[in-house]
Amino acid sequence: MNIITYLAFTTYLAVILSLIWARFRFFTSHPNQLTVWVRLYDPIVGIQILVSLYMFSSSTEHSNIATFACLLLLILSLSLFWWSIHTAKNLDFAFSKNVGKLITSGPYALVRHPFYVSYILVWTSTTILFNSVFLWITLLYLVTFYFMSARDEEKVILSSEHSKEYFEYRQRVAMFIPRISKWKS
Repeated sequence: MNIITYLAFTTYLAVILSLIWARFRFFTSHPNQLTVWVRLYDPIVGIQILVSLYMFSSSTEHSNIATFACLLLLILSLSLFWWSIHTAKNLDFAFSKNVGKLITSGPYALVRHPFYVSYILVWTSTTILFNSVFLWITLLYLVTFYFMSARDEEKVILSSEHSKEYFEYRQRVAMFIPRISKWKS
């Protein structure tokens, strides 16, 4: 394993440990609100993690450029994740019907769903690097899950007392991809 692959692998482990910690310590869960779609999430993430770990440990060397790109995406994912943790302090699990205080600063000033963006970055980086059919299938499920979760969470917020403020926030900040044109002005 060359140094770039080693760095990508150790960064991937840091991301995975961070996600596992957050899943059980940071996000709260509401068992009565968990649908089949939501219950599939953890096993699908588990497949994504196990296949990626297997590929890291057993695959042949990839180009240094591809591995370096993966490393950069993993670092970006980890940085965005912990910035979001620091900014949010505590959040409900996806599909919650609870609306707390709106957060529009920090990473939330760039995208409305920075946690989902950080997850998409990590799963995409390993999927592209290893190009495994299992990773592509789980990536498709996970991106769909994050989009549906974000959409449903926003419906709840838009029907709450924060609807006017959130509507204005939605006009300024994109769901997953920062609006670079807004930064220029």
